[in-house]
Amino acid sequence: MMKYGDEPCEHRFLLTFKELEPRGQWLDLYLDLQAEPGSELPEDLADPSILVICNRAGHIVQVIMQDEGCDCEYQLTLYEKSRIEAFVQEQCQDRLAQLSK
Repeated sequence: MMKYGDEPCEHRFLLTFKELEPRGQWLDLYLDLQAEPGSELPEDLADPSILVICNRAGHIVQVIMQDEGCDCEYQLTLYEKSRIEAFVQEQCQDRLAQLSK
C-alpha cells in the first residue's frame, strides 16, 4: 500500500471478516487488516481496514483501503488487491451467497 503519488510498497498483512451489510444493489463487506507477525504497516495508519463492495451476485466491484472506518489517502497495490480478492473468494463466499438470494 502506498499514499497517492508515492512509490508502491508491498505490505504483508492478515485479513479477518468483520461485517457484511446490504446496501441497495450492493453488498458492503468489511475486513479487518493487521500486519503479519514480523512486518509493519505504515505508521500513520491508526486502524486500517478494507471495504469490499460486491454486487448482489457476489462479484467484487471495488476494494477500498480505509483508516478508522473512512476512506484514506492510501491505495493498495495490484498484488495486495489480488490477495484481498482471494481472501473474499475463499473465506466470504458463503456469507455473500446468503445475502445475494
